[in-house]
Amino acid sequence: MSKDLDIEQAAQVTATAATTSIEVKAEPVAVVELAAPITTTTNGENNGKAEQSQQQPQTVTAATTTITEQVQPSAAAAADAVANKGGNNKSTMDPALINFKVLYVLTQLCGLTMIVLVGTWIGQHYGGLGGSSNPKLEFNWHPLFMTIGFIYLYGNSILVYRGFRTTRKKTLKLTHAGIHMAAFVLTVIALKTVFDSHNLADPPIPNMYSLHSWLGLSAVIIFCLQYAAGFMAFLVPGMRENYKIALMPLHIYFGLFGFVLAIASAVMGLTEKAIFSLGANYSTLPAAGVLANIIGVLYVIFGALVVYLATEPAYKRKPLPEDTALLASNGSE
Repeated sequence: MSKDLDIEQAAQVTATAATTSIEVKAEPVAVVELAAPITTTTNGENNGKAEQSQQQPQTVTAATTTITEQVQPSAAAAADAVANKGGNNKSTMDPALINFKVLYVLTQLCGLTMIVLVGTWIGQHYGGLGGSSNPKLEFNWHPLFMTIGFIYLYGNSILVYRGFRTTRKKTLKLTHAGIHMAAFVLTVIALKTVFDSHNLADPPIPNMYSLHSWLGLSAVIIFCLQYAAGFMAFLVPGMRENYKIALMPLHIYFGLFGFVLAIASAVMGLTEKAIFSLGANYSTLPAAGVLANIIGVLYVIFGALVVYLATEPAYKRKPLPEDTALLASNGSE
């Protein structure tokens, strides 16, 4: 009968392991058979048999308890593993990162659209582009290059750290500085064309009298100071780390401030150009005036998206392991 109980217990343990998919290492349980004396036929024989029948269920119960205690920790470990796996899948599907990607693509589409519309605006309604021999056409380089350099590239330079979050920080610094340099070159050319178009006109047009010119030049000066300070602090070796930490909030703030100032100046420039060229007809909503208004709205939307993506804490780039290792090794990051 003891052997039958062992076989039945083994079958139960096998069925439990198959159901829970957990390996159980059951330790052998010693089952003691009580040999009852059979030489007597008195009441003592009956008592011995009764004691034997009582010992056998107790032994089975002990074996069952031992197996249960061994299965429970394994099941808990398996549940923890499943929970951890679910947590990893959740982290890879971060809703904040998904929202950032959608808004980042929307920002790029908005920026490219406004560049195309500016080109269409000056090509269809203001005669296209020209050189210094034709000051009116030379002026058209100003809105085009300002849109490309001082708005689109400027905004993308701000977003480069968050848009390419898997790239090393050192590479992002060089990319940030390179995009700023391209924006600076286009801005200088745009300023030269507008001054030439005023000075070479017959009669000459006064310079720096409008609010657009005041705010625009202020944005350019802030941009240049930002570039020089950032280059000296974060790219040239030798700057102490505590100085970099102290300068970083100012660098971020004035970078965004200069960008917002550039957007405001561009909207004023569009309005100024539409009023000077269309005059009273501007109120009748001609095609040139409507297109100028649409471009101005895209300027504002692009600027709002850039500022939001750059300031939202959930979209902040997390340091990579190699960035931390490089920072600890030479203190240059």
